[in-house]
Parts: sequence; C-alpha cells; structure tokens
Amino acid sequence: MGETQFLWGVVLIFRTDVAGGYPSPHFSEDVRVVRADSEDAARDAAMALGRADEISYRNTSGEEVTWRFLGITSLQLLQVDEPEAGATLLHRSFDRLDRYRDLFEIDDLPEEPHGPR
Repeated sequence: MGETQFLWGVVLIFRTDVAGGYPSPHFSEDVRVVRADSEDAARDAAMALGRADEISYRNTSGEEVTWRFLGITSLQLLQVDEPEAGATLLHRSFDRLDRYRDLFEIDDLPEEPHGPR
C-alpha cells in the first residue's frame, strides 16, 4: 500500500423490507467516504461497506426487517484532502428539476425558469 491514498465519495443504495403487511420495499441511500489509491480500490471498499451493512432482525413487533445492499450509484474522487465544514463532497447534475422534486417530495424548490422539458 505504498501509493498515495485519496478520499472518494460514494453513494450506496439499500432496500428495506418489513414483514407484516407494510408497503414494501423502501429504498434509501447512504453517502459515505472511503480512502483508496484508485477508483477500483474505492469501488471495492464501497462494496465491502454496503455488504457489511446488510442485516436482518426482528423489530419490537416481532416482524422481520431486512436491509439489503443493492449497489453503488455514484463514486467520485473528492477534491479535498480532509473534508471541512462547507466542503462539497459529491456533486450530481440532472436536467429535470421536476423529477427530482417529485422523487424526494420537496415542495419548496423553485420552479424551473423555462418549465420542465
């Protein structure tokens, strides 16, 4: 491991299922930071994090809850050596603000100046 290691931002996607009649599935994303000397090594580290977070357990109602790692949706070299308050960790671009607003149920985003495409 003699090479210089860099910080990488990764977004991991998970699926959560709860037995017992709950609407299923639910999905979530975790934004994490890994240290690696290459993109491949960063991807391997991120995959290991996601797999390590897979779990099944019984909640207080006795229903089985299962968290399953689905994959990585974003992997980016961070432009900082050590993150500080206000540092941009990940940047994503998109061309449809209305889809973003609907996906995350965010009502207080401004309307697009030219309307949706």
